[in-house]
Amino acid sequence: MPKLTLSFKGRLIDVYHLKPGETLIGRNPSCDICIDSLAIAPLHAKIVLDDQQCRIEVLDEEYPLSLNYNSIERSELTHGDLMEIGKHTLAYAEDAIEPSGDINIPVGSNEQAESGPEGTNIDESRRKGILQILSGTHLGRIIPLNRNLTRIGRAGTDCAMISLRNDGYYISYLEGPNPPQVNDHPIGSESFLLKEGDMIEVGETKMQFHF
Repeated sequence: MPKLTLSFKGRLIDVYHLKPGETLIGRNPSCDICIDSLAIAPLHAKIVLDDQQCRIEVLDEEYPLSLNYNSIERSELTHGDLMEIGKHTLAYAEDAIEPSGDINIPVGSNEQAESGPEGTNIDESRRKGILQILSGTHLGRIIPLNRNLTRIGRAGTDCAMISLRNDGYYISYLEGPNPPQVNDHPIGSESFLLKEGDMIEVGETKMQFHF
């Protein structure tokens, strides 16, 4: 059964399993996925799931919706798609879960940092963090944290979100059976402020944070 994972600024809020037919998304309490935010239209969008496909449609033109950082009015959904609705993020995952392993793909977002200016990328005047992969086939690879919200991991596997806030970079548990670990300690459901040199483990992949 396909599912949507709702998060806000890197913090997991809820997971919704989609059923055949229409799923309404909006601020109205009658919506199947109700998001209590003035940035969300009362009836913002709907997801239609049938035997052939899953698609999303915008219901209020005054309230935009982005799919993989592109504004859309209607689009089919595929495994791993990331939707931005107001300041919230919806990650779409299909039934077929990708094999587990050490290939983790960072995905940027247009979410803004808390109390920060809107925009896709981090302000150039701010020092940027990076992740260095320390295990697996991507050993040595550098992942620049050049967006305010970076997803680590494939949809349907162990995933984490790293978000930039006013006081630094935070890592949060997004989905999967095992929450991420920092310095060999599971972070649980709380966001964790990263420090220079912190060792991070997401699934079977080990990384080091530098800032």
